[in-house]
Amino acid sequence: MNNLLASRLFQRFWQIAGAVSIRVKVLGIVLSVIILLGTFVTLQMRGVLTDTLERRLLDQGKALAGQFAEGVASFIQDESFAEARAYLIGRQEHYSSAGHNTSILYISVEGTIQQISTWDHGPPFTDDTQVAVDIAVPVRESDAVLHLGVADITVEQTVTEVTFQLVTITLVMIAVGFAAAFFLTWILTRPIYELVEATQVVATGDFSRRVSQWADDEIGELAVAFNGMAEALAQAEVEREEREQLRTQYVSKVIAAQEEERKRIARELHDSTGQSLTSILVGLHNLKDVDDLVEVPGRIDALRAIVSHTLDDVRQMSWQLRPSTLDDLGLVSAMQRYIDDYQQRFGIQVDFISRDIGERLPVDMETVIYRVIQESLTNVVRHAQASSASVIIDRRANTLRIIVEDNGIGFDLAEKQNGKSLGLQGIRERAALFDGTLTIETEPGQGTTLFIELSFDSQHTNGNSEHE
Repeated sequence: MNNLLASRLFQRFWQIAGAVSIRVKVLGIVLSVIILLGTFVTLQMRGVLTDTLERRLLDQGKALAGQFAEGVASFIQDESFAEARAYLIGRQEHYSSAGHNTSILYISVEGTIQQISTWDHGPPFTDDTQVAVDIAVPVRESDAVLHLGVADITVEQTVTEVTFQLVTITLVMIAVGFAAAFFLTWILTRPIYELVEATQVVATGDFSRRVSQWADDEIGELAVAFNGMAEALAQAEVEREEREQLRTQYVSKVIAAQEEERKRIARELHDSTGQSLTSILVGLHNLKDVDDLVEVPGRIDALRAIVSHTLDDVRQMSWQLRPSTLDDLGLVSAMQRYIDDYQQRFGIQVDFISRDIGERLPVDMETVIYRVIQESLTNVVRHAQASSASVIIDRRANTLRIIVEDNGIGFDLAEKQNGKSLGLQGIRERAALFDGTLTIETEPGQGTTLFIELSFDSQHTNGNSEHE
């Protein structure tokens, strides 16, 4: 039960402490420490000072009592009690004056002799008069005892004055500590508040906000780190917008290419395949009207040639859309056939090398590799003015590297990147499908080399056995 209560109190304390600002926490800690230390020092000083002054008062009283007992002894021996009383009254007045830091309340002598007292109302130490210290000293050569009453009013006054001074000093220290703590918290919290405000601005998407580095301490390092983070976020946002713009342009290009391809297919179907089929229909119609059977075989052969040519055109059109060898025989055979056709069409010598491509790759990866090399060689024809090129496909563990190199005119890589080449962006986008990267090495007049690296899981390389 006690542990549960203590736990709840502790949680409640942290809830309250956590609800206030850092400035209030620091001010509260500083003021609490000053007040606790001031209270402890004041109480400790009061105790020590009281003990010291009371011991001094006792020692002083003993010395005075001994002196008075020695002085009054001769009067008692002569039984001069009136003179003894006058002597004691004189001593009391003398040592109770302003010149002495003593307050003697009474002096009395008791014994078998007549009682001698500086008070007029009987034995002063038997009534309710406030006497701090009563000191008894025997009188020489008699059975009398001298009683000296010393008041502790001077002790109380001194302790009160010192306590007041300590309290005053504590209040001054509280004021100074409060001012120092306020200034310290201002120094500490101002950059923190600036960081909080800047963080809120950055959270809205404005990455241009920066904070000042107030010092070279931890908060200064935090400011430097924040500025670096904001700079990185701003750069990342610029790159994201550029990638988004390139992706939009790339998608537009793909759509335009698809439409262009549809137009080309429609044109070829109309101009070539359509005319061939029309010729076949006309030939078949005319074949019915032939009277001379000798002409029939020749006309049938002509129609067969037209049909064969039409089939070749359809197969060529189908292969251009997607090579059947890519599905039937795999990447290497499809690339070899494409490169052979490429060399015949454009007159550019292309060396093709494949290493460690023994097993079929995933279908989507083979398609990406095929299109990447196709786009790379298309760029060679369009821009490189090259006479030769080479294509290397190299597989190492779970990484596949593609190298396309030409001996063309090259280009300024910085200008090309600033120009946002859609061809290179298309290659980069396809490579990114397999966590791939594109690296370009080129200089004007030195040719161009593309390095494309793709990652894949070797456990899935046999997943296309049904296509073989």
